[in-house]
Amino acid sequence: MSARGAALLPPILCYHKVERRHELGVTRVSPRRFARQVERLAAGGWRTLTLAELEACASGRRAAGPRELAITFDDAYRGLREHAFPVLRAHGFGALCFVVSDYAGRLNRWDVAYGGRRFAHLTWRDMRAWQERGVVEFASHTATHPRLTWLADGDVERELARSKRDIERALDVHVRAVSYPFGAARAREREAGRAAGYALGFTLAGRWRGDPLAVPRHPVYVWAPPLPGVGLLAPIERLGAVAANRCAVGTTLWQRLRARPGGSAPSRA
Repeated sequence: MSARGAALLPPILCYHKVERRHELGVTRVSPRRFARQVERLAAGGWRTLTLAELEACASGRRAAGPRELAITFDDAYRGLREHAFPVLRAHGFGALCFVVSDYAGRLNRWDVAYGGRRFAHLTWRDMRAWQERGVVEFASHTATHPRLTWLADGDVERELARSKRDIERALDVHVRAVSYPFGAARAREREAGRAAGYALGFTLAGRWRGDPLAVPRHPVYVWAPPLPGVGLLAPIERLGAVAANRCAVGTTLWQRLRARPGGSAPSRA
């Protein structure tokens, strides 16, 4: 589908950490700021879409309403269970959360520890609890959070397939969506996603060109205003998000250095 003929997508927000603890990175949003943002969206008459509704919008089978959006979380950090999911539930909102499956219940040792701080990921028990409450749907963020565009073909296929399999077994769901780490996905990664059985693939800060395996989202970073992604400042926010997303290459370089002979290979523990 061409960009001109692409179905109209609703705004799709992407959060990472909602935490009280500070760090030097830009992906953390404080619980107070997050609550204020959700309150503003609810007061403005916005409603959140389910994964099935998003899929229908991306395929052109459903038109996005004027006050419809989607809220997503990358990485599935444990702080979400205290600081984000209850806020969504209180306002009747839902969300889609992408899981780094090998790190469920573990510390984020796949990432650079900005300021020396590590953050834990949700356990499978946490995910089941919020899934059963009907607030959050869970999907794949690969097995170990590598930049897929830097991997060999077989490694890309294994990352996508293992994550899908493990989430389906742990949560008894059919996983239909993947969020590419760092939002990095070219034609090869999109085709690998289709071959692995994903119907939707999510990127970051890109342009929508009609491919359901390359659905762009609006990252919400530390500088986001009270009405992120849909307010008057959305175009300026997007420019900052593009710049921040490009800077994330540092984590990928760090991962590669650890994996070299003599380095410390990324652990599944």
